[in-house]
Amino acid sequence: MFDMSVTVADLLKLPSLRNARLAAGRGGLDRPVSSISVLEYADANALQSELFENNEFYGSEIVITGFTSIPRDVEAQCANIRRLAGAGEVGLILFYVGIFMPKVDRELVELADSLDFPLIVMPEKQMNQRYSEVICEVMEAIFRDQNSAAGLVGDILQRMSLLPEHQRTPDTVLRLLSDRIRASAALSDRARHVLSAANWPRTLEFRPEQVLPALPALPQPWGAPMELEGGRFQLYRCSLSDTASGMELFLLKEGTPLSPETARQSAEVVRLAVNLWGRGHDREVMSELVRAILRDEPLKMRRLADIFHVDVASIHSMWVLHSLRAQGDFPRDVLPLVLEALSHACGALVADAYEGDVVAFMDWLPEAAGAETMAEALCAQMAQAGLDGVLVTCQDLTTTADVRRAYLAIRKALPDALRIWPGRGRYTLREMEFAQTCRETVAAGEAAVQRALAPLEPIRALREGAELVHTLQLYLLDTDRSVTQTAQALFVHKNTVKYRLQQLGARLGHPVAKFPEAFGLYTACAVERLLEG
Repeated sequence: MFDMSVTVADLLKLPSLRNARLAAGRGGLDRPVSSISVLEYADANALQSELFENNEFYGSEIVITGFTSIPRDVEAQCANIRRLAGAGEVGLILFYVGIFMPKVDRELVELADSLDFPLIVMPEKQMNQRYSEVICEVMEAIFRDQNSAAGLVGDILQRMSLLPEHQRTPDTVLRLLSDRIRASAALSDRARHVLSAANWPRTLEFRPEQVLPALPALPQPWGAPMELEGGRFQLYRCSLSDTASGMELFLLKEGTPLSPETARQSAEVVRLAVNLWGRGHDREVMSELVRAILRDEPLKMRRLADIFHVDVASIHSMWVLHSLRAQGDFPRDVLPLVLEALSHACGALVADAYEGDVVAFMDWLPEAAGAETMAEALCAQMAQAGLDGVLVTCQDLTTTADVRRAYLAIRKALPDALRIWPGRGRYTLREMEFAQTCRETVAAGEAAVQRALAPLEPIRALREGAELVHTLQLYLLDTDRSVTQTAQALFVHKNTVKYRLQQLGARLGHPVAKFPEAFGLYTACAVERLLEG
């Protein structure tokens, strides 16, 4: 068994936390703590969520906050707890309860208990508390523990076990290792092709994919380090002996050299990561190419594309499958289903799981009708397999930068798209962009909302206005202007729908399907659904 590092329970013994009380989350006291951070702005709005989701973030921190921006908003406090726990954070220390935040609500306690997320409350109604006292003592305990190589492997493996499944990769381990030993780390194959890299500090301009091949010689594996830049850096080389491609770990340390034991344990934890979570990492798995495309990493993308013989420049279509299951990610067996459904329709197909979604890139698709048929067939296969999810199709993407922008737009706008067009199995990128525009209208304030809803005002003035607006929403948003489908959705006769549409046209002064007027009605119906949601 591996030695454990500093845990939440250990922190409660520190002088600065001795008088604090554990309000909830006792089941998480044995979790290791890697760092401490301050949650300054806790309003769980869309912007902060986007920043939180797109950062390279691997948890294991304990967080300090006073919830000063949301002291009475229990719902927002709970949203922050869920988000922090979901990202692998190990606990929350609450300051200034009884001063800014009136009390710790029972709902917050019950949530933290259900998540085994320690909620530590500093002595209440005391203004003389200082974040700095806790920060200094916590970091001192962590540094004291990390200065020893003992427990490095167990610490990182335990931290990995707390992360969401899609973050359990060799890339993540490399970043955790880099933070732990405060050195840059690079994983390469025997040809010195860099598979993954993490710099310490993150801003360090060290590019192993350029540096390693350019060196006239490399240090011997497990030998003395090579000095670079006049002795400022030491470069270590460690073999991962039981990986098929002869993979090696390179460590670049500035200042105090690494001990041989630290280097040995570093290699051991990376070797275990490759075997446990690599999914064929030593064969440079397809998922790395998907990741490189979505992150718009041109150097890594080109090298991996050469290995897979994929012309990345020819990719113009991206399909994204997003799970609607309560527990989140798709199961792994979705990927073969997608590959089988799409492989016959394109010359190049790159597909894998990414951030809980299944993402497929294609160099070519048939004419629009063919693409429509393929999308319907894939959705039908998903339904037959009992998979609850939606498909978003993106066509005519010119560059990988367009691909990344499209994926981020999907992640941001899909919840709103599900409100505007509920019950559908597939969407397009244009619909994601429209949903995002509607959300921006709602966020712009009351005046912008009233302007967007103005086309519906003449209808609301009628005695049966609510019924007519509902019919119009179904007709425009849900049934693609089909009288028959609208009648079926309303459980009325087709002639009833036709009569209502005639009423709407008479009141508006134009047929409801006439463009450009219909665009204003369509937008008004969509914004109204967002407001209802």
